[in-house]
Amino acid sequence: MKKLAFFFSLLLCFCLFGTGTAEATREPAPFWVAQFPLQVESRMAPSQAVHDRLEKLVDCSMHIPLNGTLKAVRYIPERQCQTAWEAVRSEAGRKARLKELMRPLAEKLQADFVVIPILSGYEQYETMSWHRWGRRITHSYACVQIVGYDRLKDEAFSKTVSRSFDDEYSSQGDVSTLAYEAMDAALREAQVHDRIWEMKRRMVGPADH
Repeated sequence: MKKLAFFFSLLLCFCLFGTGTAEATREPAPFWVAQFPLQVESRMAPSQAVHDRLEKLVDCSMHIPLNGTLKAVRYIPERQCQTAWEAVRSEAGRKARLKELMRPLAEKLQADFVVIPILSGYEQYETMSWHRWGRRITHSYACVQIVGYDRLKDEAFSKTVSRSFDDEYSSQGDVSTLAYEAMDAALREAQVHDRIWEMKRRMVGPADH
């Protein structure tokens, strides 16, 4: 009888040890991110090269080294994001502000982080200035908006940055250059890079970035 009791006690210890080990080694749930493609809402559309360059800037801001191995962040498929976005906008109506839609969008996607880059202004044209001896003046304008939701901070955010140029033509005043500068500034003001790295830090610990 004593041997049987000892056997069951030993078996119970092994079970408890195994459960504790499994709990300790269990990987934390990944953060789910909804990264939308560039939404073009400007009157003029950028060339494909400019479009790709702007999206690459967003990718760089969201990049986490070795995420393929760490699996700290996982991305919701683009089609699923677009479907949810259309549904949320339809339910809210046209008068709803974009920032107000970010929380319900995150809830519908069950996302921890949402980022939507919007090119709301993109135009360039020339006029003749008679005050400058008939010289051609280039007028360029670009505007970028970054909207999203951060579940860690329970915060919907929206940052808008615009750039304009009115002078004799210069490559620095080209609308593609202005759009790139506006995108970079908007991403920084929205703290997209810092937010995504905070998610990574909570998953695998601090690291240089």
